[in-house]
Amino acid sequence: MKRAVVIALVAALTLSMLASLAGCGGDANKDEAKGYMIAGDTYMSEVLQLTSDLETMQTDLATTALEGDMSAITGEAGTALQEQVMGILDSIGENLDMAMAEYEKILALDGVEDYKEYANKMIEAIDVYLEQLGYTSQLIAMLADALTAMAQGQEVDIISLMMESEELQKVDELGKEGDALVDEANQIKLDKNLEG
Repeated sequence: MKRAVVIALVAALTLSMLASLAGCGGDANKDEAKGYMIAGDTYMSEVLQLTSDLETMQTDLATTALEGDMSAITGEAGTALQEQVMGILDSIGENLDMAMAEYEKILALDGVEDYKEYANKMIEAIDVYLEQLGYTSQLIAMLADALTAMAQGQEVDIISLMMESEELQKVDELGKEGDALVDEANQIKLDKNLEG
């Protein structure tokens, strides 16, 4: 009888200690997960800013080209512009990769299921955005070839070429898919109060 009481007491103390340790670890993991989430979100904010910069540049160039001024997109200026655009695309890719690395750190933690749900959704979105980036690079290469042909005096209908291209359709589709996944992730963050 005494032995049973001692065993029960040891078992109770052991369970109490394990629960205490698990609680501390859980809080530590939650703080760590939150830190990784914030870091990943910061990289994604940079992606958003770079994308916005790129869209502004494209709008300005399209307006200039439609007005008949091809000087900014042909010759040396055109080459410099293409390098600038490819630099922005590279920066977007790097930030997407760094964001994914932060979200993947969350998946390696024990517990923190709410953060993992958010991280998984953001990783899905990043995969889509990386695929979109590949098509965007192809589109830029097509545009560069068309501009080179125009500079050599060939007749090229750039608007039709771009609008009818499979690459542009894929860029648009993948952009919408990625944005929808980010919206779902943000809803998870809101519902689970991950910022609080």
